[in-house]
Amino acid sequence: MRSAPLNLSYEQVLEKLGIRPIGHFSNSRESLSPNERLKQVEHQARTFVDDLKLINQQVHYLQTFDLVSTPYSVQSAFGDATTLINPYLYITHRFVVIQFSTHAGNKTLLFSPSDLDIKENHAKDNKAQREPIKNFIAKTKRILKPWLTPRHNNVESALKNTGISPESIDFICYSNLQGQDLRKWLGSYEKDAYFPNAKLLVMHEEWEAAKDMLPLQGQNYPTDGLDGIHPDKIIPLHSSIMLGDSLALIQTPGKTQGNQTLIANTDHGISVLTHNGIAVDNYSPQYSTIYGIAEFSADTGMSVIPNGEKPELSLDQYISMQLEKTIADSHPIDSRFKNIIPVAELSPRWQPFALSATLTFGELKIGDAVTSGPEKAMKRSLHTKQQALTKIALQITK
Repeated sequence: MRSAPLNLSYEQVLEKLGIRPIGHFSNSRESLSPNERLKQVEHQARTFVDDLKLINQQVHYLQTFDLVSTPYSVQSAFGDATTLINPYLYITHRFVVIQFSTHAGNKTLLFSPSDLDIKENHAKDNKAQREPIKNFIAKTKRILKPWLTPRHNNVESALKNTGISPESIDFICYSNLQGQDLRKWLGSYEKDAYFPNAKLLVMHEEWEAAKDMLPLQGQNYPTDGLDGIHPDKIIPLHSSIMLGDSLALIQTPGKTQGNQTLIANTDHGISVLTHNGIAVDNYSPQYSTIYGIAEFSADTGMSVIPNGEKPELSLDQYISMQLEKTIADSHPIDSRFKNIIPVAELSPRWQPFALSATLTFGELKIGDAVTSGPEKAMKRSLHTKQQALTKIALQITK
């Protein structure tokens, strides 16, 4: 695959981690014409797919785990494409564990591992600032919480069930950093990292924006979610990348300027993991069985329905969803739909006029996890402790 023109030292850092930058999507959005940008992106996406299939290496293991189900507005999910009696639907937030090969050895990556306690506290803080009757709302939420936002799992217990140790995690990444507090996973001045060897893979636009937000963005990002994280734990990306030959992180600006999408070549074909849509209905609206969406698609000519309350770049999000749609293989069960797996997926709930997706993925498992074993985990843990002691010794000598 083609390499993006970046400075040598940066490429060397990526090389040691089993990562290489790719130039398939460079300069694809320079035109002032939205239609021309869309054509360029789709063309480069097809070239990327051809290269990925030519190498034809699959990830060893991919599994998704349900974390929590939360209410979400129909307007945010589908815009003006549908109007329903019940203005809310439910989405189930998931995280993904992937193991794959690189020239630097086998790696383990977590996609969208959310610290649920921090996310809830952030939501409470924002609500409390906006609502004049905050005490009443807080009490009501505490009573209704088990029913309104049922928890299914947490990152720590789900990972433990796979047999993969926290020390074995090499990378974590997200579509974007909205609502994420990374201090538990990566460590800070106050606490040790739960994943002591993990590094965050993030587009540099997203990292810089999250560190220096405008007030409008502050409603979506925890204000202190990045405080005290050591710079060595962060890998800011300046282009789309390949992790080995079976996994890619692709720039998909729209929902945020630094949004990214995970592409995995699996035994089930090329899969796209994203937050840009909550259901197959967002990507193939012409086949949707949700009231009004197919008609809306026919009337407007829209071939995707973007998801998101306040996308920073709405036109780019539409183009990015077309990019995802071009890359993904057909769904293994129904070829009318694409193999695009929402990390937050529309879920049926026993409520009046509940909304269901035309087709759902649910929890997935492809392949079997390779556990690190106690000896290897102990060695990595000792290595991490030795690194920490070395840093302390250097600080003392200074």
